[in-house]
Amino acid sequence: MNYIVKYTYIRKLNVTEEIKVNKIKKPIFKRWQFWVGVVAGLIVLGLILPDPPADKEITVETEDIEVTEKDSKVGTEKPEATKEPKKITPLSKDEVLENFEVEPYLNGTFTFVGDRTETADYYSLADTEQFRNASIIFKDGQIARVKLIPGDIKNVDKIFEDFGVKDEPRKLSGAAGFYEVALIPKYWSQNIEKYPYDLD
Repeated sequence: MNYIVKYTYIRKLNVTEEIKVNKIKKPIFKRWQFWVGVVAGLIVLGLILPDPPADKEITVETEDIEVTEKDSKVGTEKPEATKEPKKITPLSKDEVLENFEVEPYLNGTFTFVGDRTETADYYSLADTEQFRNASIIFKDGQIARVKLIPGDIKNVDKIFEDFGVKDEPRKLSGAAGFYEVALIPKYWSQNIEKYPYDLD
């Protein structure tokens, strides 16, 4: 009888081992459902994403010019006046004071993110047809930041060029429609916690 009991015991172990082997699952990347999902996802992604922009071709049109005997004589040609591109330089503090009506906060203390402070001149400009709620910050006599709400959104770059700023203006989030350019990066609006005109 000992023999039969041992055999039953061994048989029970084998059944238990078979159950454990069947419970082990395949890794996710070895299942067919995973690969069908990957292919479907790539197809959907390919349909959603826009096509890459095509390279722009530049075409140059030439004009035929008729040269007469009169034009070909030496010394009769007049040099053509070439227009040089207008050089844009930031306005100085004196130029801003001459051209705009301002309300100054001279040597005002600015508090930046991280409790750093620095003094600079803050000028609030009177509203015009081109812009409203404009302000300029000068650091050491140079423009640090220009911020305004344009009167005409189509001419935003032109408005900033009037201040001598050729950098592309950044539109601030929010409903007011502010645009700004900071020539000194720490003077972007998101870096300033407190302005000179803020009360303690």
